Amino acid sequence: MRVDTRLTRERRKAQTRERLIAQAHPVFLRRGFHAATLEEIAAEAGLTKGAVYSNFESKADLFMAVLDARKRLRLDAFERARSSAASMEDSARAHVRVMLDDDPEGRWASALVEAWAASEGDEVFRARLAAAGEDINRMVGEMIEEIAARQDLELPHPAERLARIGAALARGLLLQRLHDPRPLSNAEIEEAFVAFARGIAQPRAGSPRKEEP
Repeated sequence: MRVDTRLTRERRKAQTRERLIAQAHPVFLRRGFHAATLEEIAAEAGLTKGAVYSNFESKADLFMAVLDARKRLRLDAFERARSSAASMEDSARAHVRVMLDDDPEGRWASALVEAWAASEGDEVFRARLAAAGEDINRMVGEMIEEIAARQDLELPHPAERLARIGAALARGLLLQRLHDPRPLSNAEIEEAFVAFARGIAQPRAGSPRKEEP
């Protein structure tokens, strides 16, 4: 029986790529974007630096692959939250809990900020970073719109823009936790985020205020 060597090579290459992404993730968390090196990532994966460059153009390209993998998991988590959120408060609590579960110490938020700083002058990398959050902000914006329509609430800004503001707030709270000698607790971060959610929507003029469940 003849084996298709081309498919075998492609499968091995795909497996190597996934292995590098999986091993790069903890290195970026531990070291940050700037300090992480391709040599260290290759060593963690038990591969050579050449294997990294045969799959990724640069450290920025590998970082984007890790970011995309995280984004898929985050979208799945937000989709589950979306199906159960009945109010702005529910949505906010679900949103921030996903972020806290995903990045409890704020280390990914810090690595992401470093990546943004490193992208200065690199329009391609900067555009890829900007695009990475669009799917998440779109989904969260849709959730905000659905709840606002259901409860006859008026939003001060487009829902997707509010989602972006909320993401920036949550990221800032996580960064504060990482660097503050007296970090905020999960409960404090959650309540701060919920307070923001409560303030972004008001009953439409002439509409009775609906009680949140």
